[in-house]
Amino acid sequence: MSSQPPSDSGSDSRSESRSDSTAERRSDNKSEQIAAEIRDAIRLGTLQRGTLYSSRELGERFGASRTPVREALLKLADLGLVRIERNRGARVLGPDGRGVVELCSLRVLLEPPACRSAAAVMTARDDAELAAQLAIMAEHPDAGPEYFAADEKLHDVILRAAGNLRLAKFVGELRQTLALDGRLSVPEYQSVETALQDHTDIVEALRRRDGVAAERAMRKHIVRSGELLVANSSEDSWGLVAEWRRWVGIAGTTGEYPVG
Repeated sequence: MSSQPPSDSGSDSRSESRSDSTAERRSDNKSEQIAAEIRDAIRLGTLQRGTLYSSRELGERFGASRTPVREALLKLADLGLVRIERNRGARVLGPDGRGVVELCSLRVLLEPPACRSAAAVMTARDDAELAAQLAIMAEHPDAGPEYFAADEKLHDVILRAAGNLRLAKFVGELRQTLALDGRLSVPEYQSVETALQDHTDIVEALRRRDGVAAERAMRKHIVRSGELLVANSSEDSWGLVAEWRRWVGIAGTTGEYPVG
């Protein structure tokens, strides 16, 4: 009587685990793609503020099944762009004054220390990329699309250099959400020259590998921009500015307010 070869249950288990992990990554990528497309549709006005959309309707519009659509809506709800209404769908909101405070507060809490961390591990390639993006910004003093694309890329390079890819992705989403309503401090509330000098100070500190100076320069930049965005986010912004400054104080930036 021939014996059966032993089963490789451990190998089978590992194979199933890899398959599950791959499927999970695909699902995450799909939901992130749908979230980006919905965010763009809100920005362009093809999805109207105040309107309720069902998961089925959004799935048909963006060519996706309900599961990645629901996951995308949960991501956007965390950013304050939609409100989930049980058994009905999601209502498009967009960031209001309080949302601007929350988004800017997260940036001032997260980006400066990440910038300091990046200074310790920056490479020559990172330096070259930052210099290239800074040059693009300087070449577009009209603050057009090229300027803002380079601005976004510059911040992304710093955050990714710090080694925390989740943080880089999260902050990127915060910046894109703030930009939905054209909530950009340049050039409406501050000059391109001022913003460009802020970015130059950040890049120069990183090039010297001076983490403390890099953190300080990033904090100064975000506090300046955040203050202007919050102050102009609503007609009655006094309370919002007070809340914003409380978060700035928690972030260790007391005394760095650009306005009185």
